Amino acid sequence: MDSEETPALSADTLAILQSFLSEKQEQDERFAKLQENADEVFKNNQKIDMSVFQEDWQLSQFWYDDKTAEFLADRVYENTESNDHVAFISSPTAFVAFRNKYDRENAFVFEFDERFDIFKHQFVHYDFNKPLEFARAQSFEHKFKFIIADPPFLNKDCLSQTLETVKFLAAPDAKIMIDTGAVMKDLARELIGARITNFNPAHKGGLSNEFRCYSTFEDNQLTWITE
Repeated sequence: MDSEETPALSADTLAILQSFLSEKQEQDERFAKLQENADEVFKNNQKIDMSVFQEDWQLSQFWYDDKTAEFLADRVYENTESNDHVAFISSPTAFVAFRNKYDRENAFVFEFDERFDIFKHQFVHYDFNKPLEFARAQSFEHKFKFIIADPPFLNKDCLSQTLETVKFLAAPDAKIMIDTGAVMKDLARELIGARITNFNPAHKGGLSNEFRCYSTFEDNQLTWITE
């Protein structure tokens, strides 16, 4: 082959690439439509399909499956009052599930991905590298009765800094759930007293790392276990 010739893709590879690009274009168009109609969607309390938000692997985004998202949303609802402040930190799937099912004004998603600013005042731009630097921080301090956190990266720094935010936001009697890898069990217990539970979060695309749920409380569906 001439060194200046461009290698041709095989028919199978080309078909896979075209399918990927077509799917991405369709998702982009669906999200653009959601952005365009956001005011009407929220005014009429319309449900939002999480699939309009394409996972960004560079941000370590892996969406929960529907069963997991609903379980988390139900834990929040069953352990809070209607006017309680609730935070979903780096956990937009659980936030969307909660909003779709219960739609409370005092539920907030703390998220780096600015696509979620379509949720207007319920969106708080959040970077775990700057755990106490976010909008409305002063008014949010120790205000939240329930917090779900899903640190995006599986390492000590990410969990530690995310939990710094959790401790800043948490009311004295707050209930806390943390979804992260099994290898973070001891650190979650050390930093915030969260214990491993019987619930195993699952993701739509699956994950190679063992993923677990830790909490500072129990209820009729969520219990601590010994491992």
